[in-house]
Amino acid sequence: MKNTKEKEKNFIDEITTEIKKANKLSEVLKPETFAIPNGWADEIVRQLKKGKSGTSLKTSQLRKIFAEIKDICDKKIKGLSEDNTELYLLYPKLAYAKGRNLLPKDFYNLLVACLDKLKNSTDKEDFKAFEEFMTAIVAYNKQYE
Repeated sequence: MKNTKEKEKNFIDEITTEIKKANKLSEVLKPETFAIPNGWADEIVRQLKKGKSGTSLKTSQLRKIFAEIKDICDKKIKGLSEDNTELYLLYPKLAYAKGRNLLPKDFYNLLVACLDKLKNSTDKEDFKAFEEFMTAIVAYNKQYE
């Protein structure tokens, strides 16, 4: 049986695995799972603040990523864009941030798993779920500043 520290260490990886296994992002990212206290978003932020992977996520970097994700999701939800160019361009931006140690590896893997689900999706619910998930992460991040 894993002790608490080992369980915390693998929490973001466990969520990433669940997202990869799901058929759709909206099937796995549900507010009752990620938005509640001690839910996924809260636990992700706590883990990121501890800097377990050697890199802690700075608020400015999180907000920068969130602004781009929100813009993309808003356009998809409102039906203003069917083009995925902006979504595809997020991959190298995230890789660059990870390479400069501005983005923890486990959080990078989580975001890439979400983008992989979105790149082939036309379902507005998937984009809405991802935007709400990221909003919850930003909000919990503010709590722990």
